[in-house]
Amino acid sequence: MNFLNLPRTDLHVSTLCFGTADLGASVDEAQSFELLDQFFEAGGNFLDSAAVYADWTPAGKGSSEKLIGKWRKTRQIEAVIATKGAHPELASMNVSRLSKAEIEADVDASLRNLGAETLDLFYLHRDDVTVDVEEILGCLEELVRAGKIRYYACSNWKWERIEAFQNAAKARGAAGFVASQPLWSLALADLNQGDQTLQQMTAPMRDFHARTQFPAIPYSSQANGYFNKLAEKRELPPTYEGAAVRAANHAQFLNIKELARHSDFSITQIVLGYLLSQPFFVVPIIGCKSAAQLEDSLSAAEVRLTSAQLAILQS
Repeated sequence: MNFLNLPRTDLHVSTLCFGTADLGASVDEAQSFELLDQFFEAGGNFLDSAAVYADWTPAGKGSSEKLIGKWRKTRQIEAVIATKGAHPELASMNVSRLSKAEIEADVDASLRNLGAETLDLFYLHRDDVTVDVEEILGCLEELVRAGKIRYYACSNWKWERIEAFQNAAKARGAAGFVASQPLWSLALADLNQGDQTLQQMTAPMRDFHARTQFPAIPYSSQANGYFNKLAEKRELPPTYEGAAVRAANHAQFLNIKELARHSDFSITQIVLGYLLSQPFFVVPIIGCKSAAQLEDSLSAAEVRLTSAQLAILQS
């Protein structure tokens, strides 16, 4: 697997990022360790976590981060670990947690959980448009100066808020966000069916990334295996089968099948290759629960689609 320099940082990351939301949750510790080993043996070095991951399980708060910290300690391996904080409490998703005290508390908890002295990359997991970007920026810059985080980014932010934040950072002479983590795949998600605090990649948002060359590190990059499940006539994730998106997703599936017929690419390679072939920095986050799923995803690491192939998927 090749490595890329995340722009405006000294972080060199693998072309795919391993998402750990299921580790310590639906994937037990032993299997989680095996998957992490497999990813690193294949040349990966970039992990994505969050303070809230696995909080919905009996294992308790921070259990996913703690698992990563334990694995890292036993392996003594060099890894670039990104994590996220400032997520609302799961029982009150409409109440933001974006105050200075809450951000600082989450950073401190993640440092303890991961057994780290500093966080390579820290995302704000959600936004609150009622909080001034200057206030958020000041908090993050303090954390950088304190040595607790090296770089900061955002997840589930609208592009207009990102632009406002970046302008505020530029005026202050600060680095600003180094990346955004939106929900993005070839399938459209019907956000009316689930968590409405999520931010999906939109055409204007994609234009913003292309215009500013602002990096994207998207989650749900394979739409929970939607297109493979559609091909295999398996149960489909309801988020991608809602009335607002079903027709578009089934039409996209026909495009993918057409492209697969005229190339040597698998469905997974096309789905991830689409993201890897964008005109700006993109590292997709892959979420795998088995060795076979991970191997399938890793097969796409070096796939790049031509402009003609991209046109089929964007038609």
